[in-house]
Amino acid sequence: MARKKEKPLKNPFVYEGYEGPSYFCDRTEETEKVISHLQNGRNLTLVSPRKVGKTGLIKHVFQRLKQEDEDNRYSFNLQH
Repeated sequence: MARKKEKPLKNPFVYEGYEGPSYFCDRTEETEKVISHLQNGRNLTLVSPRKVGKTGLIKHVFQRLKQEDEDNRYSFNLQH
């Protein structure tokens, strides 16, 4: 499957949503921890105040997993 090309943004400071790995930064440790939990079948809960990047982190993790191995399937339950 062809990889979707990232669209260039006028403002590189993304404060809402997930625009792709190029615009996602400073969450390396959290990304690796979430990936490890998913790959090892462990439950994981993300707790933090609103607007600090929980959904962006999840989207980033799934983007990374898709790049590494398209055959694996993961799911998550998002509760507000």
